[in-house]
Amino acid sequence: MAIDLYNPCEPFRAYNRIEGRPREEELDDALAAKINDPLWMLARQFQFGELKGEDAGSAIFAKAAINTVRMTSFTGGNGQKVPYSEVTPLETQVERLIPDIDLKLAAKLGKKFYALLEIEGVNAPVSAGYSSGMYKDLLNKRFPFVVPVINESDNAQEAASKARTLSLQQASSFLRAMAGRAINGRGLWIELGGVFTGVNAWVLPASQLPSGSKFINSKHQTIFQETAKKWIAFVKEELNLPKDDEDDSWFKERLEYSFKTSVDEGNGSETDLKADEYFQGHLDWYSFDVSKQMNGGVKVFDDTIRRREVLTVIPSEASFAGMPNSRWWEMEDGSIDLGNLKASDTDIAKILVTQYALQYSNDWLAIPYEIATGSFVEVEGVLVRDTFGQNYLVEAAHKDGESWNEWNMYSLSVDTGEFKIPEFDKRILLPASSAKTLESESIEEIKFIRDEMANMVWGIESRIPDGLGGGMDGYEAANNLQAEFERMIKEGEVPEELVLPEVNLDDQDNKANTYKPQLKYQLGNTVGENWIPFIAVHKNGSNREIHFQRASMPRINELFDPHAVRPRTQLLREGINELDNQLTPLYINEEEIPRAGAKLTGTYQRTRWYNGKIVSWYGRRKRTGRGEGSSGLRFDLVLENNE
Repeated sequence: MAIDLYNPCEPFRAYNRIEGRPREEELDDALAAKINDPLWMLARQFQFGELKGEDAGSAIFAKAAINTVRMTSFTGGNGQKVPYSEVTPLETQVERLIPDIDLKLAAKLGKKFYALLEIEGVNAPVSAGYSSGMYKDLLNKRFPFVVPVINESDNAQEAASKARTLSLQQASSFLRAMAGRAINGRGLWIELGGVFTGVNAWVLPASQLPSGSKFINSKHQTIFQETAKKWIAFVKEELNLPKDDEDDSWFKERLEYSFKTSVDEGNGSETDLKADEYFQGHLDWYSFDVSKQMNGGVKVFDDTIRRREVLTVIPSEASFAGMPNSRWWEMEDGSIDLGNLKASDTDIAKILVTQYALQYSNDWLAIPYEIATGSFVEVEGVLVRDTFGQNYLVEAAHKDGESWNEWNMYSLSVDTGEFKIPEFDKRILLPASSAKTLESESIEEIKFIRDEMANMVWGIESRIPDGLGGGMDGYEAANNLQAEFERMIKEGEVPEELVLPEVNLDDQDNKANTYKPQLKYQLGNTVGENWIPFIAVHKNGSNREIHFQRASMPRINELFDPHAVRPRTQLLREGINELDNQLTPLYINEEEIPRAGAKLTGTYQRTRWYNGKIVSWYGRRKRTGRGEGSSGLRFDLVLENNE
């Protein structure tokens, strides 16, 4: 083919795109997207199965009948039933414990007491004769911050108690700074015991002079009582304290919380909801079981207790992120690639979720309904009308009388006994729990492990209170305490010069004694002082069942007779006073410490309740451990003599 040298380019060709090109100012015709061949669209719908009749109708109208009852009472660890209240979240009522008041908090509480006392004194009548600051020095002397001093007259346990405080360097520095300058709120709280009339013991009789224990003028007794009343209320509200140790819901033998709530059915019957094994840190419907079903009261339902409401709505499509669009010609959201989910033959849950998301997701409709917290709700049924005017009654997937293994969701198990067929309560529970909680760093942390070589359980205090409201490493604290004992050795007890005895080497017996033996015998080794042993003992009245009892390792040094090493965390010190005397033993059930172990933490928690109130409390949480461990504890050792 010859090429024209004077016209090398191809002829100019123009192309038109097959789309609407409006020449008008209005865009109505262009946006209408008219189809010239609707038969082709019908054929495509027929090809994809869209013309089948099983899903021809769409829901346009729905009615739902809903019954609602609410919690009426709460039963904690003391077994006393009290009225249910939503002043604080349910987690707060369950988890709150009485924390050990640290030095910073003690100074804060002491300052608050004195501020309330000054306000009450200033507002008192002039005849009372109260003057500002008249009791400041007396209160400082009555409730002081004292720096412990180890005396020669102290026994081993008293010295160990003081050495623990001195080994906390920052806490002891804080004590020296506050000594004689502030009121110790911890001592004040212990003295009053939560009762404002405890100040009556400080009232000075008319014929006596002020002393350390009695220093209040009788005219000012009412002022101190009002101050103590307001101060105790402030402390309980600030820390969300239970009334006493018996009022909290913590069961130390099981290392978890246990409580119960009741629901008034409105016909003279009650339903008890129990949570025997709560330790997760977030309270939800799955934490409860029905311990006693409603027994069919004989009274007519009280509408003020049991509310029935019929809701009429237009159902809306239930959707989730990445859900396939129900319209054919709509662009999909590419943020989630559901087709890229990789599942093996054993990933049944992932396969089910994928199948639901890709095939049945647009078949679900939602009817929103708001219920109050603390409610127990039952949906009697949902009546749905489609575009063809047909009505369908949608009942619960799990019905009474059907097999116990039918599909159901959000239903509570009913405690029917060990050898009976399980039952379920079809109602939905919405407890008054917090949506989000802020948690401090661990104040206490105990790791329970099984040591098969030593045939015992160890409670390792990996984190202990530092005395200032925080926590510190348990191993570091044990080393600091050991160093404190070493510093307690007085210089006078160590001779300045060592005088060796004269030995006649000509004597054959003396010559033999000068040789160093190659081996030595050791009765047993030791472990870190933050390792607290638990030994297996039989339960009372049983020759087979056992539980773990807290024991102690001996502390042996040159200053004192051998004495017990006591724990330093509040949990493991249950039943031990400040002088390390054990008043009551501590037991832990065997099943609570499996082969995987358990980790227990104590933290301060803070949340904002729905009325805007900030709520703080101290609680515990249990998690699964990381397996067995070994302490290296051995007895009757023959070692090389390297000395």
